[in-house]
Amino acid sequence: MFLGVDTGGTFTDFVCFDSEGMRFHKVLSTPDDPSRAIEQGIEELGLDASLLHVVHGSTVATNAILERKGVHTLFVTHQGLEDLLTIGRQTRPELYQLCPDAVAPVVARDDCIGISGRINAAGEEQSALDADDLKRVIERVAAGGYEAVAICLLFSFLNPAHERAVAKALEDIYSEDLFVSLSHQVLAEYREYERATTTFLNAYVGPLVQRYLTRLEISLGAKHLYVMHSAGGVMQAELAGQQAVRLVLSGPAGGLVAAQEIGAQLAEHNILTFDMGGTSTDVALIQGKASKTTEGEIAGMPVSLPMLDIHTIGAGGGSVAWLDEAGLPQVGPESAGARPGPVCYGQGGDKPAVTDANLLLGRMPANACLAGSMSLDREAARRAFSQYGDKLGLSAEEAACAVIEIAEEHMAGALRVVSVQRGYDPADFSLLCFGGAGGLHACALAEKLSMTKVIIPVASGAFSALGMLLGKQQSEFSRSRRFALQDDDTATEMQQLFIQMQRDAVAQMQGLELTFERHVDMRYLGQGFHLTMACPDDDLEQLKQRFEDAHMHAYGHRLNRGVEIMTVRLSAFVERPLPVLPEIAVRSEPARATTHSDVYGEGRVGHLLRAELTPGHTYQGPLLVLEDIATLWLARGWQMQLSKHGHLLLEIIDTNQAVLEAIDA
Repeated sequence: MFLGVDTGGTFTDFVCFDSEGMRFHKVLSTPDDPSRAIEQGIEELGLDASLLHVVHGSTVATNAILERKGVHTLFVTHQGLEDLLTIGRQTRPELYQLCPDAVAPVVARDDCIGISGRINAAGEEQSALDADDLKRVIERVAAGGYEAVAICLLFSFLNPAHERAVAKALEDIYSEDLFVSLSHQVLAEYREYERATTTFLNAYVGPLVQRYLTRLEISLGAKHLYVMHSAGGVMQAELAGQQAVRLVLSGPAGGLVAAQEIGAQLAEHNILTFDMGGTSTDVALIQGKASKTTEGEIAGMPVSLPMLDIHTIGAGGGSVAWLDEAGLPQVGPESAGARPGPVCYGQGGDKPAVTDANLLLGRMPANACLAGSMSLDREAARRAFSQYGDKLGLSAEEAACAVIEIAEEHMAGALRVVSVQRGYDPADFSLLCFGGAGGLHACALAEKLSMTKVIIPVASGAFSALGMLLGKQQSEFSRSRRFALQDDDTATEMQQLFIQMQRDAVAQMQGLELTFERHVDMRYLGQGFHLTMACPDDDLEQLKQRFEDAHMHAYGHRLNRGVEIMTVRLSAFVERPLPVLPEIAVRSEPARATTHSDVYGEGRVGHLLRAELTPGHTYQGPLLVLEDIATLWLARGWQMQLSKHGHLLLEIIDTNQAVLEAIDA
């Protein structure tokens, strides 16, 4: 039996494949201890944990970084570089902000220590480590009560001898009681600031992730436990504890993996994904295959590991409505979370949220039950929006409409970031919406972006959990070396590096049968940025041509100068059979709306149960399509069909009329 589990800020989602087919489930998350929600869900599904292959998407690392709740960590670097993590690259998020908000550094100055010794840019020892410096590091760890140490020395990616010596000195004293993170193991690449932040964050959250996964393994007693990492693959729980920083996009990555598979199934190669949960919204662009980046960021700090290219904003079903200093309505990024949650949850929340607005306007029926069992209090939502609307001179319903409009504009803006701002026209893409709240805003977002097709996939309310089961066991390796493409020895030296990384992959993945993908980071001589290119063979002339074509597409020009390779990358996969979605039997009669409810601005609207829909029939909005884990608001001017695998395919009926209505609104 296979179980995918995605722990979100508001709900924990489950997708189970067993002899009964595919089943979905949701429970409220337990942020104080995420494992409690997982145990509850397994119990409610009636599963025997000892028979389960569990793939988990965890937010433990992400939340610890965002909330500054990692362990007490010592940062070890060279003398003179102790302020590296604080100074960074001196980039400012708001270039012309005269009075920027001060941000406390993630590491205090007293938690940084510099040592002597130096490896030069050729990877040669320029000056030896000082024994007294090693003694000072050991004494500082004892005096400061540190749980973790991050070690980042210059050019350790070329020669890690000094980092290993510091780690050995600590290991001899503290054995396994201290979590030690070495930069050449975490990120063997150039750019010391990015390598330092990634190494520090790995140490900062490593013990927390290790303890959590160990506790989860013991409490569940599952047959196997894997964890989704940010690059869209899965790794064994033990390895995930050692490489905790790779989990910062653990949950959202699952949704993108599933979206890629569903796109292939539907022959839809151009997709914009929209994942709206309770706390945040994640968007991405897929052209046949989800793209990766090594320029990720969390809490203002770069994480330069390969990860799926996902853009996140603080706009979810739990995003709170508030008034700014000018008295204007705003939504998010603050979220009501799982507890107390939106006002309609009846758990003590007193600030209206997007979910309250959808419930009040009837886009979620008054008798709706979240996660199949949690009833909602519509009158509480009305009271909250009445108070909020009074401050704006609006009725409760008008205030709710304003909140939804603001939230949708935030989400449309996020979709423009990954499409328009990168040179893509959203009209050439289909919008694939998922997450518990995604279907409530799908049609409106498509209209804002002049898109005519929307896909609401099977298991849309627990889609990231489905993605956990579709991810391959995968590891990422990289080495920074500077190769000029015109040098005769470049192909040979690159091949040697790839072979070395393949050996590392075999050792790390315990001799499993592996498939490899090769990539290289390339740039023109003198540039400070790069493009990552596939490198399936040793044909350097073709590689150069592909790079120049990609540079032309990205920046609109070519340069008359040499090309160099800065970093070689290897992805190692374990190929395995993936769960197959069953086909749905066709019935001659279409599903009928047996119940109706009022939707603000639309009057009485029929309800359809998604479980009763079959392929071959077309349904036109306005309609509410209901299931235990999600709700779809099919707006006027849209129609839908069910694919043979259970995906809802939405199309706009009259594009011109919809555009005119959007402009008029």
